[in-house]
Amino acid sequence: MEQINIKTVEMVRKIRDAHYEKMKDKSYQERVLFYREKAARLHDKLFSGKK
Repeated sequence: MEQINIKTVEMVRKIRDAHYEKMKDKSYQERVLFYREKAARLHDKLFSGKK
């Protein structure tokens, strides 16, 4: 069986840094909305059967 190597720490840092850059100048309400929209899209993807 072929071993899969996933660099999880590097991946998490990249995502976190990208989110920081998007959110650094946003208000509290804009940040909450951003994460709520992301969560809603993920929920729809997971539970609607779409890929």
